[in-house]
Amino acid sequence: MATAVTLVHILDGNKMLLKMGVRGISKGKWNAPGGKIEAGETPEQNALREAYEETGLRLRNLEYHGELKFFLGGKNELSFHSYLFSTKEFSGNARSTEEGEVRWFELDEIPYDKMWPDDIFWIPKMLAGQKFDADFFFDGENKKITRHEFRMG
Repeated sequence: MATAVTLVHILDGNKMLLKMGVRGISKGKWNAPGGKIEAGETPEQNALREAYEETGLRLRNLEYHGELKFFLGGKNELSFHSYLFSTKEFSGNARSTEEGEVRWFELDEIPYDKMWPDDIFWIPKMLAGQKFDADFFFDGENKKITRHEFRMG
């Protein structure tokens, strides 16, 4: 059964906050805050909780962009079902935690080469305020996308 997760991109002017993964499948990759949705939690509640735990920021007015489905390991079996959010409204000061280092990146300097290979396909759409659902199929080593599909909303 697929794991339900969230991703929430925190934007401040021309900058985006990313977190360096320190464990799990995102270890060594820059990614947005987020995580596994717990029982009884809505995707929005999860995004708010995970962002606070991972960055110290209290978020407001999340914008929902759509759902990303990831098929890992060269299989046609759904691995992760991710709910995608962004916000420009927050309070507090970003801080790194045991979950990983956080860092602000200029939007024209997003480190796509140190992120999941799917990010370069959908982050620009998210930044443009578009709504979409997408499926990403990875090779056996989860290093390359073998195919992807967008459904614009």
